[in-house]
Amino acid sequence: MSSTTVRVAIVGLVQGLEDVYTVLHHPRYTLVAVCDTNPRPWHWLTGEENIDEVDASAAVFQHHKDWVKASRNAPGFGDVEYLSDFDAVLARDDIDAVVLVLPDVLHAPFAIKALEARKYVLSTKPMARTMDEAFAISEAARQNPNHYMLGFQLSYSGFATAIREIIASGEIGTPRQIRFDYHRGPWRPVHRKKYAEVDGSMIKEGVHWLDMIYRLSGELPWQAIAGFGGRETFPDDFEFEDNGVLIIDFPGFRAAHTFTYFRRSLTHSDDFLLVGDRGTIRGTFEKFDVETDDGTRTVIPTTSPLADQHHYGYYEMHDAFSAMVLDGVEPYTNWRTGLENMLTCYASQIAVAENRMVTRAEFADVDWRETLVEEKAAAGA
Repeated sequence: MSSTTVRVAIVGLVQGLEDVYTVLHHPRYTLVAVCDTNPRPWHWLTGEENIDEVDASAAVFQHHKDWVKASRNAPGFGDVEYLSDFDAVLARDDIDAVVLVLPDVLHAPFAIKALEARKYVLSTKPMARTMDEAFAISEAARQNPNHYMLGFQLSYSGFATAIREIIASGEIGTPRQIRFDYHRGPWRPVHRKKYAEVDGSMIKEGVHWLDMIYRLSGELPWQAIAGFGGRETFPDDFEFEDNGVLIIDFPGFRAAHTFTYFRRSLTHSDDFLLVGDRGTIRGTFEKFDVETDDGTRTVIPTTSPLADQHHYGYYEMHDAFSAMVLDGVEPYTNWRTGLENMLTCYASQIAVAENRMVTRAEFADVDWRETLVEEKAAAGA
C-alpha cells in the first residue's frame, strides 16, 4: 500500500449511503468515488434533489436522510466523484478498495470481478445466493489472499465484542446454550420474492443472526439443524417464510433461534440469552445482565462514535476492513467464515421450508473444508 488511508469507492447507493457517511467520517479512509447506475442517490448527496421530499416508497427513511446531510457537509466530500460504470471504478489506480452494497444477485459477479482486478473487497451480506456462487467467490479470494471481507457488522458490534470478552474471561464458564429471538417486519417489496431456488429468509436476512451465533459459539461447525417455518401472515404477498424456529446442534453447544418478519416490536426487536455452566448473559443489543453465583451486573455495550449510525457494528466493521487493507490483518469475516455461514444458511433454509431436521453429513460435498478450491491448491503444490 502506497497510501496511508484506504482509497475506496462505494458501489451501490441507497443502503450504501451509510457507507458513504461512515468512510467520510473515518480517519483511515479517503472516499474517492461512488458508483451506481442510477444517478438519483448521487443527486441526493449533492443536493441537486431534495432528499427530504423523497418518501419511503423509494426505500428511503429518516436515517438515510441523516446520512446524506452529514455526508454532504463532511470534509473531503467535495473531492468525491460519481461514476456510473463499475469497470471504470476497477480501472482506477487511485482506488484501492471497493465496498459493494448491491442486490444479492450481483454479489458474486461484482466481488469476483473486483478481486480479479486486485481490489480489496468489502461485500454486504449475504455472501451469495447459492453455494456454487459462494464457492466461486472463495476461489477468487484464495487467488488473492487477504483481499475479501464479508460485511457481517453485528459480529463486530460492541454487543458481540463485550460478550466475547466475558466468555474469554471465564466469568460464565463454558457456554452451552444460546437463545436468540429476532422480530422485524414486514418484508419490504424488494425482499418479498425469491430470485433463486435456494434463496429464502435464512439466506436473505438470517445470515447476520446465524453468523453471530456461530461466532459466540466459539466458531464451532454445526452438526444438525432442525427447523419449522411458514408464511401464515401474508401468504399472498410473501414468498419467504415470515416466521420460524431453528434449533442448531454444535459439539457441546446448542442454539435456538426464533424469527418473525411480519411485525417489529415497539420496544426492542431482539432478545438474547447465553447460558454457561457458571453463569448467564441475558438482555438485548442495547443492554444485558451477567448473572453468576456472585451476583448480577448490567453491561451497556459500546456504540459507534458516529451519531447517525444505524446498524450495530458498522463503524467497527470498517475498522476491521481498514486493518485488512492497511495492516494486513485478516478479518474474522473472511471467505472461510462466509462459506461456513452460507452452508449454515443453506441447510437452515431447507430445514425451515421443509419443516425437518438437516444433518451436516447430508452436505459433505459442499463442506468448505473439502472444497474444490482447496483441492486445486493441493494439486498445485
